Amino acid sequence: MSYKNCFFPVLLFVIVSCNNKKQPELSGVWEIEQLKITMNSYQNSDSVRVIEANSNNWEDQMKVRNIQTYFNADGTYHSVHKNLRDSVFYDPAGTWKIENDTLIIQDTIPARTTYRFKVKTEQDFVEYWGLEDFDQDGKADDNYYSKQRRIK
Repeated sequence: MSYKNCFFPVLLFVIVSCNNKKQPELSGVWEIEQLKITMNSYQNSDSVRVIEANSNNWEDQMKVRNIQTYFNADGTYHSVHKNLRDSVFYDPAGTWKIENDTLIIQDTIPARTTYRFKVKTEQDFVEYWGLEDFDQDGKADDNYYSKQRRIK
């Protein structure tokens, strides 16, 4: 094969490689650095309720240990919630995937629920935000923002 004949396959590989953006890698264990949830019609009322916490004031604000979310390479996850005595009181689980700029989390335990968040990753940090029904009033109208740090 001549040099001339090798050039096109190499050029094609370079073009395809540059156009295929690598999906963000979430495999690992993550903790929340910053959380802000704004419930604009808290439990179907006219009142607004805001929850804010960061890694420095998490236990004082939330009255629980910082949540650890395990994103596994096989597309499964679970999210360990512990009280201040280190007992697990909630451990939702399911699947996750990233499509373009959207993180899709499908809870299967305790109930089937799908969340879709815009996602941005940078080294060992991930941010995601979107709407969900945090106050459980039947409307996905609560603004959720989370910045998490990889701890393992």
